[in-house]
Amino acid sequence: MIQRVQSIYLLLTLIALIFLSVGTDVFVTKVQQKDQFEMISHGNVYGVQKDVYIEGELSDQNLNLLRSATDRVDFVAEMEGIPTFYFPFYSITILLSMLTVVVLFGFKNLKRQLKLGRILFIMNFLVFGVTIVFYNLMRSSNMPDSADYIVNTQLGFGFYCIVIALAFSFLANIGIRRDLRLIKSIDRIR
Repeated sequence: MIQRVQSIYLLLTLIALIFLSVGTDVFVTKVQQKDQFEMISHGNVYGVQKDVYIEGELSDQNLNLLRSATDRVDFVAEMEGIPTFYFPFYSITILLSMLTVVVLFGFKNLKRQLKLGRILFIMNFLVFGVTIVFYNLMRSSNMPDSADYIVNTQLGFGFYCIVIALAFSFLANIGIRRDLRLIKSIDRIR
């Protein structure tokens, strides 16, 4: 009916979910030992992929670490995109994108739009929580026991896309609720 600022919020939610769906890294973990190897783990909606760069002769400890991390036996100097964990998270982001479009175009029935908007917010919140759990699991699984390794974990742009989608879906619900209150007050005046 009125559709003011919540349309913009829902469009921004949709854009963030589309960026997430194309494979933007949600988190990145980097494990390296100087003059030995560097292993980079990329977590995105397609699962976890690892890149391994070997710089010199590997010790037995480093070889066993790389074998257990990648489930590979033989290594070459550069190995990129080794899939180590696969789950179709992209189907969840596509489902959220379709739900966002339904909420965006459901402006003729504000009660249903508010109900679907709440479902969208709850699902975005669940995706946010699952992302935090996977980030902590991935960070702890890539930590070697020795202090000889340099371990660096960071959140990628995909994580911020999840946060943006969560925040703007919440703001869209506030806008829809405001429109519903406005229409109810107009009906009372009549």
